[in-house]
Amino acid sequence: MLNRRFNCTLMDAEHPMAKMVLHPTGELEVDVAERRQHFSVDIDHVLFRRSEQSMELVCEETAGVPFCLALSAQDAFALYHLMEDSREELEELMSDL
Repeated sequence: MLNRRFNCTLMDAEHPMAKMVLHPTGELEVDVAERRQHFSVDIDHVLFRRSEQSMELVCEETAGVPFCLALSAQDAFALYHLMEDSREELEELMSDL
């Protein structure tokens, strides 16, 4: 199992770049350099929500305050599938032990 990297342009006014790393342990690490924001969250605390202009990545457990990032529908779909693949790999690894 390897870290999976995912980069995307956020769909807000400044269009900053978000660099994400999905760790095999189920942790999603997000860095938005232009905003000097960096956080990590377990993927069990991540959900996707549709908004008028984009899909929102909602991280429910960031210092007790939800953190939202506006993604394109295509990027949200791709990230969702990476997260699902990572979950399946982790479950398979745990069942093999």
